[in-house]
Amino acid sequence: MKHNLLTYVMIAAGVTSFVACSNDDDNSNPSVKPYTVPTTYSFNNASYTTSTQRVKMAIELDAYLKLANAGATVVPLDQAKVTNMWANSGNPFADASLNTSGKSLREVTSDADLYKAYADSVVRYNIATPAAPGVGGLVPRGANKIIVGPRGLEYGQSFVKGIMGGLYFKEAVRILGSVKTVAARDTTAAQKLWDEAFGYLAVPANYDSSLAYPNTDPNRPLLWGGYLAERGKSIQAGGIIFGAFLKGRAAIGGYDTKVRDEQVDIILAKWEQLAAAAALNYVTAPTASSAIGNFGTQLHALSEGQGFIAALKYRANNNKLSPANFATLSAIINKDFYVLLNQPGFTDLVTAQTILKTAYGL
Repeated sequence: MKHNLLTYVMIAAGVTSFVACSNDDDNSNPSVKPYTVPTTYSFNNASYTTSTQRVKMAIELDAYLKLANAGATVVPLDQAKVTNMWANSGNPFADASLNTSGKSLREVTSDADLYKAYADSVVRYNIATPAAPGVGGLVPRGANKIIVGPRGLEYGQSFVKGIMGGLYFKEAVRILGSVKTVAARDTTAAQKLWDEAFGYLAVPANYDSSLAYPNTDPNRPLLWGGYLAERGKSIQAGGIIFGAFLKGRAAIGGYDTKVRDEQVDIILAKWEQLAAAAALNYVTAPTASSAIGNFGTQLHALSEGQGFIAALKYRANNNKLSPANFATLSAIINKDFYVLLNQPGFTDLVTAQTILKTAYGL
């Protein structure tokens, strides 16, 4: 007997329920069964310890590198500690659970040598030498300073933003892409992958995109999670990405691979747009009249922009940015920053702004 597909949505008490019937009830293509979409990431078997641990490692290493930015004088850093935090050797983390996790930043980061070199360069150029074109050293930024190299790149920012792309975003793209290949019946495998990808977003299980989380909140969003509000509010990145993670995870339990795969596409497209929105802000900020001549502000922004443009290298195949436009963006942001800032009319930065706005509807 052939049954017509019946799908309905019921919203009650903030929970969405889905029911569908199908005549294909076998191991390879089981019928979709009723499932509910919760308002928090409260699935009974949810576990994303591995990704959360790697986020915490980067938070600690970033905080250590930022010690060099305090005040106007040199704050010494220990190269061995930076190396140990990168490789998770010698118990370098204040959070003891990270030391015994068996995980590291180094093991899953693409372009790992490049990003490690950025971290090492914070130590190398943390010297009492004023930076200038061709000379690395210190650049005042407010009451503090930043550490830049000979072409003006602030290595601490290029490191942490590079990790956000080359580890967390890259892994989310890889993992969620692989979820699409998992059979509907194999819910445990798909849920495990889905949870790991969710962990790299670094938001609390009860994330609320309408809230302004204070820095004192131990459960506040971190790294990409923080950027959902910082640079993604205008594109509703927080609500859309978190909602898609909830809906896709619930769909896995209901054998609903169609909805599951739709949520993968939603997450990756919006996450990519978030990276682009952040990059756009940081290639625009240095051209503002209030920033012109303030190298601390300008170099800091360009260094963040460099990291977010680099993140676009790891975008999914069905992305918005053409290879040619990505190559142009990369060529621009990898130029000498002092050259970019001294161009009449900021020609290259305006070109980068146009590409990002056009490709991503920003």
